[in-house]
Amino acid sequence: MYSRDNPSKDYSELVTEYQILHTVGNKKQKGHSMFAGISLCDHLASITQIIRKEKARSLLDYGCGKGWLYSKEKCKRLPLNKKGEILKNPLQDLWQLDFHALYDPGYEEFRTLPKGKYDAVICTDVIEHIDEKDAPWVLEEIFTFAKKFVYVTIACYEAKKTFDNGRNVHVNVKKPDYWNKLLNNLHEKHSHLNVYYSLDVLDENSPPEDPLKIVQVNKLERK
Repeated sequence: MYSRDNPSKDYSELVTEYQILHTVGNKKQKGHSMFAGISLCDHLASITQIIRKEKARSLLDYGCGKGWLYSKEKCKRLPLNKKGEILKNPLQDLWQLDFHALYDPGYEEFRTLPKGKYDAVICTDVIEHIDEKDAPWVLEEIFTFAKKFVYVTIACYEAKKTFDNGRNVHVNVKKPDYWNKLLNNLHEKHSHLNVYYSLDVLDENSPPEDPLKIVQVNKLERK
């Protein structure tokens, strides 16, 4: 069985691939702007509402990318939507957090695994980038960091980005039923948490060149 102390070979190789993408980029995009944290934009309204409802004062963003939305300067360079709207202040100010932590093994600045517990742990568009052999222990780790709630989103479709060898960066594409079962099993083990999750799919009726992502937040109640 694979774990943090014993990850699969694929996990280690993928982390190396992401380290390369973060620094060098690929044929279509330069490294300095790749994985800036834009996937969080689709979920800002939901997360903001939940943080206030749960009265969370601390937060861990697990798989944050470059975390631009937490930077006082870079948050103003990342458009939140097609209208070009931007944050005036970083997320930790918007969410009125006492402290926060950022973690991403593929990015040098945030590759150190944090310690402690956090009221909120969010993980947006990360799990589909992790090999299926390692996704269960990564999700388990995410749950163990949380005191009040977790917010997890998983894309159930292939990405536009690829590695230089042509492999899609969404290496672990499953149907929503698969993730539903896994998340429900985890919630049974961590029943003190509220679990918010979205298993994102693409609208089949939207144009393939600009597909519409369907985001629907579900909730597993704490017991």
